[in-house]
Amino acid sequence: MATTYPRAERAAQARAAEAQLAADGIDGVVFGWVDNAGLTRVKSVPLAQLEHAAEYGVGAVPCFDVALVDDSFTAAPSSTGPVGGLRLVPDLDRLTPLAAQPGWTWAPADRCTQDGTPHPGCQRRFARQVTEALERRGLSVRAGIEVAERLVHRAGLHRAACT
Repeated sequence: MATTYPRAERAAQARAAEAQLAADGIDGVVFGWVDNAGLTRVKSVPLAQLEHAAEYGVGAVPCFDVALVDDSFTAAPSSTGPVGGLRLVPDLDRLTPLAAQPGWTWAPADRCTQDGTPHPGCQRRFARQVTEALERRGLSVRAGIEVAERLVHRAGLHRAACT
């Protein structure tokens, strides 16, 4: 898991990846994470910024901890809303060129606090912890999550079925 490596190791891994990605015609890198509503969110950087992004992360606001499936927001005692800042740290072990988007590659991102500690609301971290706990019990996980249901109001307004 590249996001748990020390910053210097992540930077070195990014430098090595940059050279190969540039040779493959990659210009940009997309970092993705899934919010608590099950929606995929992304941030992107030019390939030349991959090393910096791997070392320090890319800024993201914590308000997505309380985003709903229709892109509205709620509140929670554990959320600071749009105040504060998180860092998206790309998992360079998972860099994947996007076949349908020439010039781009993708990596999932872990959400960390500004000092580099894991953010309690990071869904990848949570899934990793649950998977590891099950593996200690001799079990394995194969899972997928999909937001599939929507309701349509008579006025034509789309509402998620889970709100």
